[in-house]
Amino acid sequence: MKSNRERLERETPLKASILIIGYGNPLRSDDGLGLVVAERLSTIPEIAGDDSIEITKSHQLMPELAETIARSALVLFIDAAVAAEGHTPGSMQSSVLESNSRSSVTLGHHCTPSELISFSAALFGGHPRALVVSLTAESFDYGDQLTPVVQEAIPSLIEFIRTQILTFRRGH
Repeated sequence: MKSNRERLERETPLKASILIIGYGNPLRSDDGLGLVVAERLSTIPEIAGDDSIEITKSHQLMPELAETIARSALVLFIDAAVAAEGHTPGSMQSSVLESNSRSSVTLGHHCTPSELISFSAALFGGHPRALVVSLTAESFDYGDQLTPVVQEAIPSLIEFIRTQILTFRRGH
């Protein structure tokens, strides 16, 4: 019997070396940030015209993304963050994710970025470099618009993402 990784390599050639996943709820104000940023990135010619970059938008992270993640060399998760001490609305954070082979998480209807990275490794042998990139939200109240402070921070977030892509390419 073939392993999932062998099946993946045989049936699905590497599609994108860079995967950008923007996610969130567009009806909860700043929680829609990931979707908005993914949409804006898809209008930038150097990104939209690059076949090695795949942009995905989702309301939540689903286990089904693990296979796509396994085919990627770099994965950027874009989301709004709950305000933590020292982080004001509109401030940017990024963190590197590592696969956790000892994770006791079971597959459900939605996942965290680190769970998806672990699933990708366990099920498909995928080990991409992965980052969570977020802006601290000001509001998760009902509404279909981002708050002004988060909207104003989006250009800096997009520039950070572009820099991450360029830095990654220089190293590969």
